[in-house]
Amino acid sequence: MIAKQLKAISNICYILGMACAILLYTQNTFGISSAIRIGFYVFGGTGLLLSLLQFRFIPEDKWEDFNLLFWIGSLVIFIGFVVQTLHLKYATYILIAGFAITGFSFFVNPFRKDKDEEDELLDN
Repeated sequence: MIAKQLKAISNICYILGMACAILLYTQNTFGISSAIRIGFYVFGGTGLLLSLLQFRFIPEDKWEDFNLLFWIGSLVIFIGFVVQTLHLKYATYILIAGFAITGFSFFVNPFRKDKDEEDELLDN
């Protein structure tokens, strides 16, 4: 119950954060760029934190679905976008590192069980 509510709130925050990010990067801020930038920081950060908190309420048998490396990569990407919106140096390198971690997470999941058990069923 709590996990579903956290997921719903997290998704809403992600959508609002992405809307603010799109407005910032297309420079369609309608004269309120500072408010849109703050919205991007608040909604994006809240979405990330809620997605991590939702991990706490996942039963142990469903941990395979959550990948901590993906979350860490998403956090690094968010930090890279924040650095880029502040026009600081090295934003590109932070973004590349975040995308690399996120891409690597599709191949490695520390909570995934061995697939050998499932392969045996298919071999019969």
